[in-house]
Amino acid sequence: MGQPRRGAAGPPAESRVGNMATHREVLQWLENELFDGHLVLGQRLPTDKDLAAIFRVSRSSMREALKILEAQGIVKLFEGPHRGILPILVREPAASAGPALQLHMATSEHPLRDIVEARVLLETAALHAAQQRSIPREELQGIMAQMDREDLGLKQFHDLYVSFHIALVKSCGNAVNVALFTALRDSIYEYTMALVGHVPLWSTTSSRIRAEHRAIVGALEAGDRTLAARLVREHIEYQYEEAGVDPDQARSTTADPRALGEVGHPGPAASSSAPGEEHELSSQRRASA
Repeated sequence: MGQPRRGAAGPPAESRVGNMATHREVLQWLENELFDGHLVLGQRLPTDKDLAAIFRVSRSSMREALKILEAQGIVKLFEGPHRGILPILVREPAASAGPALQLHMATSEHPLRDIVEARVLLETAALHAAQQRSIPREELQGIMAQMDREDLGLKQFHDLYVSFHIALVKSCGNAVNVALFTALRDSIYEYTMALVGHVPLWSTTSSRIRAEHRAIVGALEAGDRTLAARLVREHIEYQYEEAGVDPDQARSTTADPRALGEVGHPGPAASSSAPGEEHELSSQRRASA
C-alpha cells in the first residue's frame, strides 16, 4: 500500500512556534491528510524512524506519540524490521471523526456550559438507549471498586471518574457515540478536577459521587433506563451547583485547568492528596479574609 506524500507530512511551521506536543502534531497531520484524501482508513503510515525525521523530533518522542495515538484508538502499532514500529490507521468508521474532534478538544477552550450540556446529551441518550447485553458490568464494577480505595489520590480518582462515565456510554452499544464521548475525556477530567477547589468538603463530595455512581448502575441493572438517565443528568449538573460555579461564565480548557478558579470564589488548586483528606476550604477562606 502506498505511503502518504512525504512533502505533505511535515508539520506546519506555526505548530513548532506554538510548541505543540508531538502526538498533537501527528494528529493534526492525520486530520489534514484524511480530509484531503491523501490517507485512507487502514492505510500503513511511515515507520517511527521516518516519522521522527519528518517531524524533526527524536525517535523516542515519536514512539511515545504513537503510543498515545494507539491508546486513543487512532492507530495500531506493529513490530517492523530492525526493531522499528509500523503504525497503521485503524479501519473502524468511528476513527474517521475521532482524530479531528480529539485535536479540537485538546487545543481549544470552551464554556463550561457547553461541556456540561454535551455530557448530558451524550450520556442521557446512551442510557435511554442502553441494552442489557451491552452494559459493561465488569468494567463498571471494577472502576467503582477502585474508586472506593482509601489511598486513592485526586488525579487517580478523577481519571477513574471519567472512565466510569465512558463505560456508561458503552451501554448503548453504539461505537460512534463512545468515540465522540471519549474525545471529551480531557475536558471532563480538567473541569471536574478544577471544581474540587470550590467544594466545601472533598470527602463529602467524593462519597456522594460514589453513591450516585452506584445508584446509576443499579438503575441500569434493574432495566430502568429512564431513571438511570435522570440520575446521570442530576449527577452531572449538581457538580458545578455544589461548587458554586456559574457554567455560563466559566470556561473549560485542557490548556489552562485553572480557568474555573477565575469564576466564583477562588478555591485553592486541586492537589494530588487522597480523597479522605478533608479540604476545609470555607475555614481557610475565613482565616484568610
